[in-house]
Amino acid sequence: MNRRQFVSRVSLGAAAACTPLAHSSLAASASAHVNIRFVGMMTFLERTDRSFLVATPGHHAFHHMTHTPFLMARKGSAVAKALGMVAVPGVIPAAFDTSLIGSNPAEFVFLNLDNTAVDIVSGSEPSVTNDAREMAILNKIAPGKRVRGNVEKWAASTVSLRGGRIEDSSGHPDAGKVWAFGNYKQRLTDAVNFKNTAGATTAIRLTSAVDARTFIAPANESTELWVFSAAQPGEGIGEPTMLEHSEVLFDYLVDATPVVATCPEATGRSVPPTAFPFVNPSSASHGVVASAVEMPPYSEFCYIAAVLQELLGVKKG
Repeated sequence: MNRRQFVSRVSLGAAAACTPLAHSSLAASASAHVNIRFVGMMTFLERTDRSFLVATPGHHAFHHMTHTPFLMARKGSAVAKALGMVAVPGVIPAAFDTSLIGSNPAEFVFLNLDNTAVDIVSGSEPSVTNDAREMAILNKIAPGKRVRGNVEKWAASTVSLRGGRIEDSSGHPDAGKVWAFGNYKQRLTDAVNFKNTAGATTAIRLTSAVDARTFIAPANESTELWVFSAAQPGEGIGEPTMLEHSEVLFDYLVDATPVVATCPEATGRSVPPTAFPFVNPSSASHGVVASAVEMPPYSEFCYIAAVLQELLGVKKG
């Protein structure tokens, strides 16, 4: 058995092991409102059963910006307690998401997602309703290119979504603007919201090496989470109308030529001074070491990409 076959079998086995989680939880009360907000550079890979694998960029790509994945929740919430999330001094959430402008940083806790797989199951059906229209469609930007076979091993972290629906949102002033990849143009967003299936139980499971943590969203409390993939501070301020760091998205594909996204109307964003959580994580699971490095007072647009089955010629079942 070669390495790719081994990784594929391990991944499929892990997914199968998580399946009873959804069925065993059906006896519990239906979960209240669940909203999981994905913000920053990552790719939603639609699977043949219409579920999604969300993969954040790998750290070993040769690009001038590294994107670090981390989870955020409100302090004292049931999900924060269940997943063992902690405060990280100096982090200003509004620096990463404009929807949090005016919020109190002391009200949030964090968890490093490096080397972590997250499985989110809402209801008994695997398919996710896709109402998002502003993710960068890699099928059109790099037509005919295949997704790399080792994407789960290459990615810094992954989130599997089964059930529920996704929709566009925004966390940066350049979201919703028209961006060009050569001759191909579309509106882009940097934020996508996942919402649970109404009337169904929703389970969230995190695994990293020998660590495993599970949370069943309760019926009497709304669940709110953020999944960030944020660019670490660079050596200088980039050009907001030409996103050179977006070349990392083409590493999700095999033999794809990077195309820089451009938008003459893009302005970038001034952000409040903030520490950057988990800028130097260790290889250990669930690292919680805060960073003393501060973000520059400026932020480029980190958009979300997608690979969709319909555009690969796979018809809906």
